[in-house]
Amino acid sequence: MKCFTHLGRGVLLYISLGIGNVFAQQDPLTSQFMYNQLAYNPSYAGINNITNITLNTRFQWQGFEGAPKTYMLTGTTSVIGGKVGLGAALIYDELGINKNTQGQLSYSYKIQQADKTFSFGLQTGFMTVKVDDAALNLKVADDPFFQGTVESATKVNFGAGASFMSDHYFIGFSVPRLINSKFETNNVSLEYERHFYITGGYIFQVSPTIKLKPMVLIKGVKGAPLSADINVSALLLNQLWVGAFTRNFNTYGAMAQFELKNAYRIGYSFELLSEKTAGSWLPTNEIFLSADLAIFSHQSIFQRFF
Repeated sequence: MKCFTHLGRGVLLYISLGIGNVFAQQDPLTSQFMYNQLAYNPSYAGINNITNITLNTRFQWQGFEGAPKTYMLTGTTSVIGGKVGLGAALIYDELGINKNTQGQLSYSYKIQQADKTFSFGLQTGFMTVKVDDAALNLKVADDPFFQGTVESATKVNFGAGASFMSDHYFIGFSVPRLINSKFETNNVSLEYERHFYITGGYIFQVSPTIKLKPMVLIKGVKGAPLSADINVSALLLNQLWVGAFTRNFNTYGAMAQFELKNAYRIGYSFELLSEKTAGSWLPTNEIFLSADLAIFSHQSIFQRFF
């Protein structure tokens, strides 16, 4: 295991730094994306006509030194009688010595007809990339590449998205960063390419006490193959969600989420890489907390599925 850790440290260093080269970076992943879509789609702001606060924490490949960690805090509400949605997101993720912080503000306008809602959203925000050489545990002292320095850079960006939702289905498309961003320091050149997201889900009433919800999240980015998250979960007795999911059929996991009074949710997911993938015994754990609030007269708490 010690040998693997040293190898892993080098691999993570290569991935997170890309010394002397330009490396395309990916947005952070989450398994329980269905209830935290504001992180990548601004049209989700206020779409359910409630006020919501969500916290998502993800610890990937636990036991692997320098493995990815992600923290997402989002808040959204509806105003002007529910026609306008507002949202804010703070995202922090790290991989090895590469630490990123994103802040986003979202605005959406909704057109509602009966049980159907069309929402179009815009967002603006920033990304700060920090490379911390001091976090390295180097075997060679006075390495000319790494001088124990901390370098950072910040870029502003804009995004857009659209969603169509009814009581039984959800469809979304978004580009959270319209502008490609390049961050350069003394040893590192990182490129954050434009990402495209497509989301879809449907609710099936299997029995009076069981609902089935398949969902898919497809992500596209230049220089990488399409990524697909496929999730199938069942709602039991209107309180407990249990489900299974896969990402690109090389990561598999299970999740559970408990609902209280249609307003409060606590969820947990566990995933492993497939046996064909190196490090398949390293688990990924994710915790999800969410609260729906009705703080304006036009808002009301109800059982929502997206």
